[in-house]
Amino acid sequence: MQTIGGPKPRTVLCRKTRIQKNFIGYISKKKIKKKVGQYEAEVKIDRNPPIVGDNHIEIEIKDRADKHVTDAKVLVNYYMAPMPRMAPMNYRTDAKRKGEKYRATMNFIMSGPWVIAIIITREGKTPTVKLNVDAR
Repeated sequence: MQTIGGPKPRTVLCRKTRIQKNFIGYISKKKIKKKVGQYEAEVKIDRNPPIVGDNHIEIEIKDRADKHVTDAKVLVNYYMAPMPRMAPMNYRTDAKRKGEKYRATMNFIMSGPWVIAIIITREGKTPTVKLNVDAR
């Protein structure tokens, strides 16, 4: 699993000048590619790090032949690990296909670590892509 939020910026020396380098954890959109079963899923979240409130997710799925998969049912399940004396936080939303990509909106109700499980249903199989994010 990967964590969105990434490493802290690091300072490097370049021609005797200190330059701050921003790494992937601090770009405006987060993009992750993962192989799951016979598919490769590219997941983009519009905010990095994700925030409390609405965050838009875009999922592009390709098969082994590198062709876009547009006939799958895609469900986005996002949840926070159970905590004592708190109600479970487990939410699901269907991702709607737009062109060659699937899109959904997740609403994180509090800051902290969340797990995003993208469940792809196609041809009787249901592979799942899991990501860890830290909402702020």
